[in-house]
Amino acid sequence: MLRARHIALLAAGLIVGLCARAQQDPMYSMYMWNMLAINPAYAGSHDVLNAAAVSRMQWVGISGAPVTHALSGHAPVNKKSLAVGGNLVHDRIGRTYTTSAFGDITYRIRVNRKTRLAFGLSAGFNHLQLNNTEVEHTDPNDPTFATNLSGKLLPNFGFGMYLWSKRGYVGVSVPKLLQNRIGTTNSEGHLIGFQREAIHGFLTAGYVMPVGAIRLRPALMIRAVNGAPLSGDLVANVHFNDRFCVGAGYRYGQSIIAMTSIQVTDQFKFGYAYDMGLGNVIGRNYGSHELMISYDPVYNRERIRSPRYF
Repeated sequence: MLRARHIALLAAGLIVGLCARAQQDPMYSMYMWNMLAINPAYAGSHDVLNAAAVSRMQWVGISGAPVTHALSGHAPVNKKSLAVGGNLVHDRIGRTYTTSAFGDITYRIRVNRKTRLAFGLSAGFNHLQLNNTEVEHTDPNDPTFATNLSGKLLPNFGFGMYLWSKRGYVGVSVPKLLQNRIGTTNSEGHLIGFQREAIHGFLTAGYVMPVGAIRLRPALMIRAVNGAPLSGDLVANVHFNDRFCVGAGYRYGQSIIAMTSIQVTDQFKFGYAYDMGLGNVIGRNYGSHELMISYDPVYNRERIRSPRYF
């Protein structure tokens, strides 16, 4: 795993080097089963077609809280090297609606008999809309809330690296490299809508350890965003009979996470996560809820005997 150490060091340098702003991209608690959302190099890692859908309702009970719906899919083009994938995301925060569509291409190499390394590129666009007409206000003649603001299609691209085996993985990624200036200015040059896109960097790692009849899988994510301090998730999942999973996690300074998943059939997996906020948000909402469904076709018995934990 010498190369894994090199990648981890590169990831740490990359993340520390990022500037700081506020988080813009959607946040997921069950990211380990939807890794393509943050790392294009994940494409093809299942060695068969995989599709996943995620819906996340954050801070339920607070008006305008984030709601995210995401659909992703990926598959190998051939058994040895190339793979492709794609993501479609619709995200709402308050009166701001964001739609993103990105495609991924990955080149995979075999490090040794059990370990593979992938390099991924993503490209696509974001579209933002500010629905001013949804805001409740006292002056019906206020021009600020008379019309909605629709942004342009903003192209972007990103990259990632992903090293994995059947037991563990290490990944580093920057899904969007461009800081597009998105907004509308008035006659004095002041921004009156939207903002500037922020760069997000991710370092992920996980490992599966057999403990008697169960499998213990700790996982770590470190997140760096422009304008915000470093944050991270630490999660531990326990797998029973490769069918049922329960887990708990901690998002630094933000929430405690509980999650579960069940492999209903060899093809379909369902998951649910609940985040209980910490600090000032306790008691002001009903937590955050995340639902996931994953489809992973099985072509042979060997695939069944070798389940994927990430």
